[in-house]
Amino acid sequence: MKFDDVIKKRYSVRSYKDKEVEEEKLIKILDAGRLAPTAKNTQPQKIYVLRNKESIDRLGEYKRMTYGAPVVLMVCADMDEACFIPIEEGYSTYEMDCSIVCTHMMLEAVNLGLGTVWIRWFNSKELQKSFDLPSNIVPVCLLPIGYESDDSTYRKGFHDVRKSLLDEVIYM
Repeated sequence: MKFDDVIKKRYSVRSYKDKEVEEEKLIKILDAGRLAPTAKNTQPQKIYVLRNKESIDRLGEYKRMTYGAPVVLMVCADMDEACFIPIEEGYSTYEMDCSIVCTHMMLEAVNLGLGTVWIRWFNSKELQKSFDLPSNIVPVCLLPIGYESDDSTYRKGFHDVRKSLLDEVIYM
């Protein structure tokens, strides 16, 4: 698929078929994340692949946000690997880095005929505890992945509404 088509086709899928994602597609998606740029190439991302009932159930109340997707990627940051910017005290690029990684994976999923939805509706400390993650591993986002159900569609008046470039871009 052409890149222009991929970025135009992507929307937040909230209804998935009961169909497994093929291993080769999952590997391509994960590899797209691996190739994503990160600050100073620190690559702080740790991606947990949840693909069975038991692991997805560990999301607890946040499981509802996965909309029945057969695979959920829990994108985390290893704070021991995160890039801290010395010119601004306490600032780290870990969320930005993991977001770029997630975007690469999301677009590759669309390229492979799959749907995704970006989720940040959770308490990271609760997920850290539920998955018994070390204290340096911080959940940043969830990425449910699967085949869109036949009745899945973007929210009209929401996903199809975009500001003009004139409203977003300022030339100086």
